[in-house]
Amino acid sequence: MLLRPTWAEIDLTAITRNLKNISRKVRRRTKILVIVKANGYGHGAVEIARTCEKYRCYLGVALIEEAMVLRQAGIKAPILILGSIFPFTNFKYVLENNLIPTIASLAGARSLSRLAAKHKQKIKFHLKIDTGMGRIGIRPATAVATIKKIQAFPFMEMEGLYTHLSSAEGDEAYSREQIKIFLAIIRELERERIKIKYKHVSGSAAILKYREYPFNMARPGLLVYGLAPFKDAGEKITLHPALSLKTRVVYLKRMPRGKSISYDHTYSTKRNSFIGTLPIGYADGYKWNLSNKAMVLVQGKRVPVIGRVCMDMCMLDLTGLKGIDVGEEVTLIGKQGQEYIGVNEVAQWANTISYEIVCGISERVPRIYTRCAVNGIEARIEAR
Repeated sequence: MLLRPTWAEIDLTAITRNLKNISRKVRRRTKILVIVKANGYGHGAVEIARTCEKYRCYLGVALIEEAMVLRQAGIKAPILILGSIFPFTNFKYVLENNLIPTIASLAGARSLSRLAAKHKQKIKFHLKIDTGMGRIGIRPATAVATIKKIQAFPFMEMEGLYTHLSSAEGDEAYSREQIKIFLAIIRELERERIKIKYKHVSGSAAILKYREYPFNMARPGLLVYGLAPFKDAGEKITLHPALSLKTRVVYLKRMPRGKSISYDHTYSTKRNSFIGTLPIGYADGYKWNLSNKAMVLVQGKRVPVIGRVCMDMCMLDLTGLKGIDVGEEVTLIGKQGQEYIGVNEVAQWANTISYEIVCGISERVPRIYTRCAVNGIEARIEAR
């Protein structure tokens, strides 16, 4: 139910277009594993997963809880848990929900094997190698020996082997060194006649930058949502941003010159001004750092956010615009008329990264899903 006029619109047609464009950038027969953690990067994990499931994608989440939400919604696609599972007793939820865990230690593999053997249930897993991220994963020097030990454990099937690039967007030399280390492990496993179905390294940036390497699974996140992983990514792939963030003016007032707006007197009117109040603030994910920096779109024109962004509201300077009334639609992220404000631009104003902007849109902002119907007419789906 949409009582407060603030919402996020998610274009599911954009998601499908992005998936198709990604598929053209990877090697033939590469399995796409779509990252839907953090509520699908703020877009809504269930609806994104339903869309991606139609294309036989794997899904990637950080937490068992995230995977359980998808299973409870009827999602049947394979789901890889990317995070390190602890305590190991939580592996029981992996078995119960038919999930694929990441294993990053011998102890974790042993515990999972004991549980699987107890239930006489074979389980697939992906093993993670730490080639330079320094987060989780088996050290390269011990990787092959560890894999041999794990292969002896009953009821275990190592479906995948993967690593994570720490600086794929900008540090090519370091990224290629990480890939080199990973490839050396794969070659050694091949000499030992150890077969693994999926080998994967590439997130969104690496899909575009390191296409020549022989991996058969890719893990796009930002690209799926139409967001650029680095500055010139739009030159390598056509992206369709899926998310728009919108609200409406709920209050208008005329203010004389020299009057303070919002907390801490950070902004005073420079002239006789027409001020609008919006029902959105940092509790909704519209960050406090956007105070006196951000622009929004009203009547297809950019207007400034003035004063501190509050928990539930923020203010605009609408001076000079004609015909503004309470209820006027305002676009904070997305297109209005010929103007566009993208997630990356908002992130720059807030001195952060695009991930934090979309992931930070809180649950109290309803998501309204749209897709193109017959003849290109946009169909609206129930807000969730």
